[in-house]
Amino acid sequence: MPLFVQTGRQLTVEIDSVDYSVQCSEVTLTPSQTVDQYISLTSNAAVSGPVTWELGVKAFQDWGEAGSFCDALVTAATTGTAVPFEMGLPNGGTATGDIIPVFPVAGGAADSALEIDLTFAVSGAVTFA
Repeated sequence: MPLFVQTGRQLTVEIDSVDYSVQCSEVTLTPSQTVDQYISLTSNAAVSGPVTWELGVKAFQDWGEAGSFCDALVTAATTGTAVPFEMGLPNGGTATGDIIPVFPVAGGAADSALEIDLTFAVSGAVTFA
């Protein structure tokens, strides 16, 4: 069987009705789910709790550029209102939902491309298509 390498770099975030296709070096959608095990004298059962999600993004800083994601993210984080995202999946599908915007860092090392490393809480469910 041949080796198949997948990359995770496709992300679009909508802020104030403008789509930002972020230049990412890494995008991860991580579920967190608890499973409780109930054991009695006569049986046992596993019960799944609700799933919560986090969207991790490593992207390049674009402060001051036309259509800057970093500048728009500051505005969105100031309001604290959820914004929609769409992530490209390795199978060609998409994952969509709403994230709570956070403030990006500014600056970094003088000898490398400036990046932001963000973790967004997903508000509500994620839809896979």
